[in-house]
Amino acid sequence: MKNINIKSFLVYSFILCTSVACVNEKFDTPSTNNLCESLTPNKKVTDFTNQAPTNGFTTHKADDIIEAIVTSSDEGGTFYKSISFESVDNGSGTVGFSIPVDQSNLHTEFEPGRKVYIKMNGLSYTNKNASTIIGEIFNNETPNNTADDQVGRISFVTYKNIIKKSCENVGEEKIVKKPLFINQILNDSYINKLIELKDVQFLDASVGKKYFDPTLNNLGSATNHLITDLNGNKIIVRISEFAKFASKTISNKNGKIRGVLTKFGSDYQFIPRTERDIQLTEDRKEVDLAPALGGSALTYSGSFTENFDTYTAGSITTGTKDFPKYINDPLLGSKYWYVTSFSSNKYIVMSAFNSASSGQEQNNKSYFIVPVDFTAANSMSFKTQDRFNTGNVLKVYYSTNYVPFSKVSDASLTDITSNFTIASGTLTGTTKPFVNSGVFNFPVNLTGNGYIIFEYSGGYSFSPARTTTIHLDDIVIN
Repeated sequence: MKNINIKSFLVYSFILCTSVACVNEKFDTPSTNNLCESLTPNKKVTDFTNQAPTNGFTTHKADDIIEAIVTSSDEGGTFYKSISFESVDNGSGTVGFSIPVDQSNLHTEFEPGRKVYIKMNGLSYTNKNASTIIGEIFNNETPNNTADDQVGRISFVTYKNIIKKSCENVGEEKIVKKPLFINQILNDSYINKLIELKDVQFLDASVGKKYFDPTLNNLGSATNHLITDLNGNKIIVRISEFAKFASKTISNKNGKIRGVLTKFGSDYQFIPRTERDIQLTEDRKEVDLAPALGGSALTYSGSFTENFDTYTAGSITTGTKDFPKYINDPLLGSKYWYVTSFSSNKYIVMSAFNSASSGQEQNNKSYFIVPVDFTAANSMSFKTQDRFNTGNVLKVYYSTNYVPFSKVSDASLTDITSNFTIASGTLTGTTKPFVNSGVFNFPVNLTGNGYIIFEYSGGYSFSPARTTTIHLDDIVIN
């Protein structure tokens, strides 16, 4: 009979029991980190976003919970260790914010449309670039110096105990915003929200380039492209070099782009989350790079005087260009009529001149369009003043079939310029009095609603360059 080695037997038994967990039939409570939960929020997101300081941060020290919906995704590599959210809409609108998290592949846990609960106790929040950031304190590795502390990423060890996944995914279509034009989202209320822009395309400078293309620009390991809508409104589309589609070529087509709005400094930046967010499937379209301004309160009247005194006078960048009662529309080039003043007298001005060669446009054709009730009106008059005259640049028309915001060239125009005396002959910047350009009596058969159209036509394609400055004032309809 063989002897049994008791020591070996005990070791073997221990290993066996450990392998089959025979030490006890009591099991630890399973982790719910990857399971959904149902918590009761007792605070609103706005309780924090409305109080987030722009200098420093605030640390919350109470067991409060907020709820929000995920908008971003790191699936495509354009977002890195950060989640964007918007608050749940309870009838008073939504607000966006973000939480940096020291973890990758967060989309596998917190996908877009997923409602989450956030336990705020111990978290800090701040406002940076017009956006609220919620996170843990990063001490810059100087624990004895709190002066350089800032809101940073939530630890990979603790984030699952802080951001709790609910059992509800509302889906992207319930939260995506679909504005008509880019300019509608250029405000802070859209930051961190999911947006879909339609009828957009990349500018020519980006077409054929890579999504991340250092030959175009490399700003913080990303390339900033510009897209435009059909009205010429533009926004930056930022693509990281770590995006999974960074090496793909940008299409020249038109279509839809979905993404999350962010902001850096004063620049709004639109970030697609994956290549799927970029759906450019339509033919490239003609874009009005200088869209018509104004026209929000067109009124057809047979008797009025416009002396521009109620508008803001300034430079080409600060003077009023947007006139609710009139339409200001560059057909060629990008220059608008704008309000300026001299000796307390306000008027509108237009010139093709630009001292910088990069700003010298070959053709400038810009219209100032005035609605008129021709049935009630009998005549019109106005005043003009010229400076640095290099040739005639002003023409005057009337039209009864122009459609507001359409191309003026598509309308039937009657040229009445020869009925007026337009200021001319001032070769320098010397100020001369405004010229009463005369009175034109409307034909008796001219009736109904229509428009008086002032056209400035000049540019550097003429020889010599036609860059006359023209001033227009005291438009009178009687």
